[in-house]
Amino acid sequence: MTVLGSPAPVPVAEVFDGPVSITPTGPYAGAVPVTSSPAWYDDLCSCLQVDLVHVLRLGGWDPLQALGSGWRLRAVPEDCEPVEFFHPAGDDLASSFGVYHPLTLRWHRPADDEEAHDQVAAALADGIVPIVSVDNYHLPFRPAYHDVHAGHLLMVTGYDPATRSYQVLDPMPPAYRGPLPRDVLARSRASANPDDGSDPFFAGSGPARRWLEVRLEGPQPEPTWDWLRTALRTNVESLRGAEGDGLPALAAYFDALPRAVAAEGAAPLLRTYRIGWPAQAEAGLHARFLAEAARRLGRHRLAEAGRAVELVSHSWTGVRISAAHGEENPEEAARQVVEHGRTLLRGYEAALYAVETALDRP
Repeated sequence: MTVLGSPAPVPVAEVFDGPVSITPTGPYAGAVPVTSSPAWYDDLCSCLQVDLVHVLRLGGWDPLQALGSGWRLRAVPEDCEPVEFFHPAGDDLASSFGVYHPLTLRWHRPADDEEAHDQVAAALADGIVPIVSVDNYHLPFRPAYHDVHAGHLLMVTGYDPATRSYQVLDPMPPAYRGPLPRDVLARSRASANPDDGSDPFFAGSGPARRWLEVRLEGPQPEPTWDWLRTALRTNVESLRGAEGDGLPALAAYFDALPRAVAAEGAAPLLRTYRIGWPAQAEAGLHARFLAEAARRLGRHRLAEAGRAVELVSHSWTGVRISAAHGEENPEEAARQVVEHGRTLLRGYEAALYAVETALDRP
């Protein structure tokens, strides 16, 4: 299937069929109406990246260009929220997503259930697809239903006041698109998401009825070689350590991890598992973007660079899995994480060299 507004298709998995209950208006005015919604999914991405792909596609953009052309690595904040959609950029998501695009990403925090519903309904009326924060425990279509508490995101695509039910879209496996009673979604959005031991990674922080507003403030840039070359040079400079972020910050994090584990036990390892997911996802998206740009522009060294970036993405797996299984022997797990971390850092350096090489030679 061809992505709306995209010069080339983004691979999707045909999971859903039938019409989407929303027509592009407001900030999406002029976009081609979406008549079906195949589910895009990538194993390396969290619900945050997957949902953004769908919303950007609805807006007529090539989501792979928007999410994959920029490549950032943020310093890890002290407060690492235990939710699937944690991102080290915090509320400033636009500094990591749509870096070279006129894109606004804004979190809203309604005070109560009524305000939460009213804001979502108003957004839908304006052509916005709200991405809402939920606790999987209360959602009948999630495997965690009445079993595991975990902070998650899904999209609301419509609301029917006659039946008091929303239409929702959740592309994360097992994937669901269909109705959800208003009171069920409200319960999930207002949940305390208690840390009851059911999920060591994504429980302990309530959704607080948050929802993410995505606005396209202008046309998507044309992905010319001049535009891309400037973007890639900026990416390399950022990853090399602009303003305390980038590889120096990551290297310092791995250096400090054994001391943190000695002082706190397994808690820093659980944080490492969470912070690795956005970094892994964004490297994977950048790799896919480079491969597609190589095909479109006829520059084979971009494909080689994409492969090097893909190896970075997969190198995060060793870091995250070693951290995930560290509760029994935290010190040994920390040693393994640091070892995998050194491999990861070498992979980043190799990827940056490959990208720099691709800038000057076809």
